[in-house]
Amino acid sequence: MKSFMYNQFSQPEIRFSKAKPFHHLHTTPIEDDVLFADEKDFILVNNMIAISALRAGCKILAFAIMSNHLHFILEGSKAECMAFFEDLYAQLYRLFRRYGKGDLVKRMQPGLTPITSLKQLRDEIAYVIRNPFVVRYDVNPLSFRWCSGFLYFNPMLDKGGVSAETLKGRALREFTRSRLLDEIDSRILVKDGVANPASFVDYERAMEFFDNARQFVMWVLKNVEGQVETALKYGERPNLNDEEMLSVTFKICKSVFLTNSPKDLSLEKKKQLALKLKNEYYGSNSQVARCANLPISVVDTMFPLSSRTTKN
Repeated sequence: MKSFMYNQFSQPEIRFSKAKPFHHLHTTPIEDDVLFADEKDFILVNNMIAISALRAGCKILAFAIMSNHLHFILEGSKAECMAFFEDLYAQLYRLFRRYGKGDLVKRMQPGLTPITSLKQLRDEIAYVIRNPFVVRYDVNPLSFRWCSGFLYFNPMLDKGGVSAETLKGRALREFTRSRLLDEIDSRILVKDGVANPASFVDYERAMEFFDNARQFVMWVLKNVEGQVETALKYGERPNLNDEEMLSVTFKICKSVFLTNSPKDLSLEKKKQLALKLKNEYYGSNSQVARCANLPISVVDTMFPLSSRTTKN
């Protein structure tokens, strides 16, 4: 009987049940300005994360550096996670106030969301990895340099770099942008002045919570419901592409209107569908028109503030 009960649970579920607490640490997006503007800024933030990560007691399982906010999936107590943020915040404030951005750093207030199930952990890891992809057209979520997506299930992962403890003098000052730090954790590997995320993100630990590489990739790229649910929870727009919005559309048709396709709906029900796609999934007018099988003129009349004269 004990063996039967044990086999009802997957290895990821067993690991989750025995793990430390998990949290999603996210900062308040700065809606009216850009904090991290170019590659130099992203390098500095990446390096500061590496320093803080290995000084704190928590593990980073995933991260994303956005131009106006940050995301981290952490394993550790609430106190350990906040200690990590406070260390990182102090470094960022000291550094960016030199460039006249101290007030912007102050606006990056932390939010800490507990992760209470394996599904939520997978959803939140996928959400963080996908975050740069949904707002930038030049991003591959599994290869973007300033996000941890490239680390997982990657047999060609570059784990190289020199130990940070070998950095001395000018090289150390350039890496830390400080004369105050005279030594750094030797586990940080540095290549061309950049801390290698493979040395400060516990990506192997994160991989333990997915059955295999295929499941991980599908969770990042195809788990539309999880992406929408997580985005709305953090007050962010899901930013679904047409394929994803169509997937949502067909599911709404089946669950709400008991039909297989929007083409089978009356005009009134198509308008009801359009309302859901606009209000719950933030579709553009042209996207809503395509998915709800409505003329764009009808959708523009329904949502005049979102209408555009150019094609979306």
